[in-house]
Amino acid sequence: GLASLIGQEGLFKLVVSGWGTVWYGAYGALMERSVDGEFIVDSSHLVTYEPQLKLKVQMAGGIFSSFFGGEGLVTRLNGKGNIVIQTRSIEGLKSWLNPRL
Repeated sequence: GLASLIGQEGLFKLVVSGWGTVWYGAYGALMERSVDGEFIVDSSHLVTYEPQLKLKVQMAGGIFSSFFGGEGLVTRLNGKGNIVIQTRSIEGLKSWLNPRL
């Protein structure tokens, strides 16, 4: 099965298992990556990962930069498996659009 992080910074996890085709939506292009060891990705860009991968979500920087500098969360993946990441984030689009509205 695949697990999917959905929502702002991965607040919810949807677990999918069984046989068949899974359709999912994401923002930007989708890129599949093979992980063999450690891989760090911005949490808002992680779309799916295989369940054998171990995940650890942590702040991107220190406490100060995370709360006051606008940095979010990163996900540190360990193990061997495949992930799908999206090339853009909704937060990036909102920050670009807000000054123009």
